[in-house]
Amino acid sequence: MKIGLCAWSFTGAHRDAKSKIDPHIPEHLAGIAVASGLSSIETAAEWLAQRKPEERAEFRDLLTDYNLDLILDTGSEQLPEDPTPLLTAINTATEFGAHVVRTTISSVLEGDRRRYGASGWHTHLASLVDPLRKIMNTAESSEVSVGIENHQDICSQELVWLCEQVDSPRLGVTMDCANALAVGETPEHFAKIVLPHLKHVHLKDYQIYPTPSGFQFCRCSLGTGVVNWPQLLRIFEDAPGDPGGCIELGASTARHIRILEPDYWETFELGNPFPERCFNTSLDAIQQLHNAALAKSEEWRTPHERGESPKTCSSYELQQFEASVIYLKEIGALPITK
Repeated sequence: MKIGLCAWSFTGAHRDAKSKIDPHIPEHLAGIAVASGLSSIETAAEWLAQRKPEERAEFRDLLTDYNLDLILDTGSEQLPEDPTPLLTAINTATEFGAHVVRTTISSVLEGDRRRYGASGWHTHLASLVDPLRKIMNTAESSEVSVGIENHQDICSQELVWLCEQVDSPRLGVTMDCANALAVGETPEHFAKIVLPHLKHVHLKDYQIYPTPSGFQFCRCSLGTGVVNWPQLLRIFEDAPGDPGGCIELGASTARHIRILEPDYWETFELGNPFPERCFNTSLDAIQQLHNAALAKSEEWRTPHERGESPKTCSSYELQQFEASVIYLKEIGALPITK
């Protein structure tokens, strides 16, 4: 798998610290990726779309000089009402030669879909089908793929259902590896289900801490958390089309997955027209979380949560990224460069 770097591995701390390198500036992100031996960058479509024509041309030239692939990000939480962000991202991808646009389909986080209710969530998914069919006409003519991310909101079977209903070869999945656990699935199970539709991968890990109602997912470098990377990467080897991935380290604040609260599961009771959900799948995920759970200490919070300075936070983010690159080289997922 070709591996790159996602801008969302970093926060605005670099800007606030007035650092010489700010990963939210695409040119800087590209420089970090090249220096680390990575193959691509993933950044926000709007950051490029709002630039002047000459600036966009200069960035296209930079990508060519660096031999970097580009993946663009957008959010489509209001897709049924407003397809503009996704259409704009597809058009921007066409201009810059990006072959994949990653998108989201809700504002849900932490697997907590309770504000929708069981029928409301299913209604939301169904409301996406017709708008996506229309949008994918543009994507197909532009030869751009759209990968819907499991943004701690949607199950593997629901993603497959959505892809099958829209029925476009250009619509698929951006799988966020650690986010699978937020909806009660192991990363391995999630990957096997969505594999035929895989367009892109987010390489993310979490350290796990137990709470009375579930687990807190805390940001960490790859290889120090719950994800079994050698096993998962072997699964991705069988994906059609050789989709790439990007390192996307977790949020700067912990995600509380209240998976042990009974009403958490109300919207996960799938059935017609959605595939049945296997109860053992969720048991496996809870067991994996339980086995990985760490005892809480004063150090479990990120510097951002402890209110540390922007300089401290930005250094912490870069250190975790660098440790992730080292780990991927150790397991053979990245070439070792001199």
